[in-house]
Amino acid sequence: HIILNLSIIHQLTQEIISAIGAKQPLLAQQKIDAATEYLNSLVDVTEDTEELVELSKYEALIKLLKTKLK
Repeated sequence: HIILNLSIIHQLTQEIISAIGAKQPLLAQQKIDAATEYLNSLVDVTEDTEELVELSKYEALIKLLKTKLK
């Protein structure tokens, strides 16, 4: 089930990048908030170490994208 979850996170990340590229900071922030909330919910229920590593990669990317908005 992690593959489905990662595809959702991947899609949200792409939407954040697109919003930043289109100079839509409010939309990008909304997407960042949604992705962060979703990631946190996945981390809370995931026990597999490999899955947690994959999720942490997206957490790092989203944090980086958040800094691009400032």
